[in-house]
Amino acid sequence: MKYAIASLRLSIEDEGGPYYQQLISQIQQGIASGELAVGDKLPSSRLLATSLGVSRSTTSRAYDQLIAEGILVSELKRGVFVAPQLAYRAERKVPRRETSTLSNKNHLAPSHKSQYVTFDAGVDVEVFPSKEWAASMRRSWLKPDYHVMQGGYLTGYPPLKTALVDYLYRVRGLDCCAEQIIITAGNRDSLQLLQHALSSIDGGAVNWWLEEPTYPPIWQAFGQHSNIQSIATDHEGPCLVEPIQGENVAILTPNRQYPLGTSISSQRRQKWLQTLQEESSPWWVIEDDYDNEFVYQGRMEVPFMQSAQAHEASRNKVFFVGSFSKVLFRGLRLGFIVAPMAHVTLLEQIQSRIGMSASLPMQPVVADFLIQGNFDRHLNRMRRHYRLKRDMLLALLSEYLSAWFDWKKPRGGMHVLIEFKPEWRRPQNGQQALDCIVAERLQQDSISLSPLSLHYRHVMNAKVGFVLGFSGIDESTMKHLLITMRSVLLKMFKNAS
Repeated sequence: MKYAIASLRLSIEDEGGPYYQQLISQIQQGIASGELAVGDKLPSSRLLATSLGVSRSTTSRAYDQLIAEGILVSELKRGVFVAPQLAYRAERKVPRRETSTLSNKNHLAPSHKSQYVTFDAGVDVEVFPSKEWAASMRRSWLKPDYHVMQGGYLTGYPPLKTALVDYLYRVRGLDCCAEQIIITAGNRDSLQLLQHALSSIDGGAVNWWLEEPTYPPIWQAFGQHSNIQSIATDHEGPCLVEPIQGENVAILTPNRQYPLGTSISSQRRQKWLQTLQEESSPWWVIEDDYDNEFVYQGRMEVPFMQSAQAHEASRNKVFFVGSFSKVLFRGLRLGFIVAPMAHVTLLEQIQSRIGMSASLPMQPVVADFLIQGNFDRHLNRMRRHYRLKRDMLLALLSEYLSAWFDWKKPRGGMHVLIEFKPEWRRPQNGQQALDCIVAERLQQDSISLSPLSLHYRHVMNAKVGFVLGFSGIDESTMKHLLITMRSVLLKMFKNAS
């Protein structure tokens, strides 16, 4: 199918590569050939998106890149124009467009970090509020805090901790005080700090209980511990298991389990809290607030284990872990721990011994961003933005992969989980899971997928499918990836029959 806007002779082709790159190439070619003259006004990103039948984020991304390169200029309340780039028109040689096919491995632009294209569940930095962030940077560093410059504030910048207290209570329903908050360099740093702290309690053996399935890097982070145990997860959330001798620490994502996306039921949550309330209970819980900011339907139904409604005895056994990276940007590397008041001193001592990894100069910026209300406004925008991306991926899945997979519409989060239908789940290559076989085939097309079976520690329990991130990927790349997956599956199962 082909869409066009006659006045600019722009067109979008389904098999022509990422949509925004097609627009960039055609606008550059139009300027170089003289079809677009200096000072010519282009349609607004909204009008162009409507004319071409694509999302506004696609046209905005193309315009933003051309503006950044000085090829276009944006004038306030006037619009977007061709910049006075006479030298560009005379000297730049624009290669002739070539039609690409799905068999061409270069039709998808690889990421900066990898030669592979993937379903990215990261932040869409293309819509990051750069102006507001820059203003927060200016304000927070006009008169820099002496202790920030001297590397003080071992547990975090006090105004950031105070702003977090307000945010967590107002938006998340979590009741705490600034003294309970330890600023970290993200979830991995938080888990490392808690490993040191909980291992020092009573000086005895610590048994680490991880959900199954779970985020694979968590298994890797605890790889040095031989006493790792698994907690099965069902439709009601993490199952309560019998503890073993010593201290038992469960790392849970109860409000949105990764990767299954299930939420803990009220009954299951109550069982966990009752166990934590018991005198001399051997259980501790690290509650990971994984991507819970993004709820698209209603509100989070189950309160946190460390919430105001929980019994004081159980709250003293729960550490709450959160991160800014899933909301702002991946490179920020700032997170936090909300610790029970009784254990704050221990965490401060451990932090003093191993040193602080979190970036102190960035903390005043985040504090200002929160105080000015920009964090809340950005979060609301991203909820709407990601909801549209989720719906777009679900529509494309129905069009291309419904013959092989089942899935549910997630209420929140940044990924969609798809599972092979029962008739396709049989092993295709000895004991190797089908999703791993498909992933290996797609690597030949420079596509990297996240097989669901690799999120399990025990192969016999593994479900088979894929974790498809939608937040950090544009619509045209989504479509190309699914078309390629469909082509590979058709060949595989045709040969199998």
